[in-house]
This record gives sequence, C-alpha cells and structure tokens, in this order.
Amino acid sequence: MSSTRPTFRLIASDIDGTLLDPDGVLTERTRRTLRQLPALGVAFAFVTGLNPWVVQRWVQEIGEWTHAVCLNGIFTLESGHPVPGRLVNPLVAREAATLMLDHGYVPLVYGEDQISRYLPWHPEGLEPLQALIAERPYQPYVPVASLEDLFSVRPATVSVCETQARGAALSSLLMVALGDRAYVVHQPSSPAWGTRTWVEVNHPDARKDLGLLALAHKLGIEADEVLYFGDSLNDLPVFEVFRHTVAVENARPEVRRLAWRTTSSNADDGVARFLAAWFDLELT
Repeated sequence: MSSTRPTFRLIASDIDGTLLDPDGVLTERTRRTLRQLPALGVAFAFVTGLNPWVVQRWVQEIGEWTHAVCLNGIFTLESGHPVPGRLVNPLVAREAATLMLDHGYVPLVYGEDQISRYLPWHPEGLEPLQALIAERPYQPYVPVASLEDLFSVRPATVSVCETQARGAALSSLLMVALGDRAYVVHQPSSPAWGTRTWVEVNHPDARKDLGLLALAHKLGIEADEVLYFGDSLNDLPVFEVFRHTVAVENARPEVRRLAWRTTSSNADDGVARFLAAWFDLELT
C-alpha cells in the first residue's frame, strides 16, 4: 500500500452532529478554518440530509463559494440557489404517504417548489412535527386537507418527523413495502436532534455518496482527492465508497469502524482541528 500523503482538493462534511457543535452552532473557530480553504485552492461542500432552506443559512455563514448537496442528493445548491436532482417517483411517494396515514403517521411532503406540505390527521404524529415547525420560522410549512393536496406539486421526498420508537417501526414497514423502488432513510435520534427521529422516502439514488461523486465530477475532482467528515447513519454510504473519510469522536460506532481517520468530537471543533493540522492552518 502506498504511503504517499494524499492531496485533497474538496473537503466535504455532514452538518448536524459533525460540523455544528452540540447546540447546533457553527463555532467561530470552525467558520474561520473553513474560510481559509479557498486560498489553498481547496473547495468545500456541505453534504447533508437537511433541506435547502436550512442549508442556505449555513452557506451564508461560510460564503457563497460553498457547495452543497442537500436532502442526501435530491437537491444541490448552486450559487446559493436550489437545483432539483433525483426526485422520488410520484407514485412511490403517494404509496408511502398512504401507508403512513394508514398507520397513524403524519406524512410531510417536500415539494419541487421548496414548500413542505403535511396532512394533520393524526395528533400523535403531529406533535413532533409541530415542534420542528416552531424551530424553523424561515421555512414554509403548509397544512393541507387531502392526499390530493399533499401532491399538488411534484414531490421531492416524503418523510415523517417522529419519536424514536414510532420512527423505527415505520422505517421497517416502508422498507418491506417499497423495496428497491425507494431509498428509505432512518435517521435515529441523536444529541444533534434530541429525541427527534426522521424517516424519509427518497429516490433510490438519492444518497450522499452519489451526490458527492456527482459534485466532485462536476468540479473535475477525483474521488481520492475528496476528504469527508461524518457521524451518522446516512453518512455510511460515503464511508463505504470514499477512501478518505474522517469520523468525529461522537460518531455512531458503525461510522467509526469504517473511518480512514478519526478526530475529536463536534463539541471540540473536531473538523476544524483536523483541517488545521492537515493543512497547517492557524486555529484561532
């Protein structure tokens, strides 16, 4: 095996649980470190399951030169503007939403128009969603009256925001029902999310690894020139495909086992510390 030190031209990172601290803050130390990358000829990208509304806020903190793969590859951000990519099949989305409703969940459909629509039929499933909506006053959430209204615009993804136990149960149901027609993402609760659990139904190819590969190709960058940081289950495809991956100390065990390197936790600016050491940057 070659001992040659790799050259990185693209740094990519998950956001919650990796780049942000446990309070959901992009620290000044991390911000300053990332802003030093362009002078080195190194690009930076967020690669996340978060939607473009949320990611745009972090892009503004770093700079418009920042790239982003959102919703696990369903959208990218180009000059701060969302561009649709791999949207879920509308028939599969409708089937998933129907199954959610039949089992007492509140389906949330993120449309191609960047609006989230939901059917508020089940009080138990509505409570965690209402907490999420209260946290995101900058993002449009629209309650609708019928399944037809839920799909008045082409869906990009269908999801639920749930408790841990209910989310795990729904994830299993969806995987059996949809098979390889969709990529069902189960994002369990974590310190980054608190007790909140996400279950998403996406296009089969809406995965972080494929989104990151497409971005690297667009930038003329080889996969071995990409350095990726992550912590959670939806990062696993990247850790399986890319050679140079770094797990923060607080990462799930499955992620840490596949990592090329590890760094300190998100509570200790692990990403910034690794980059500062690798590129000999000032860490202030």
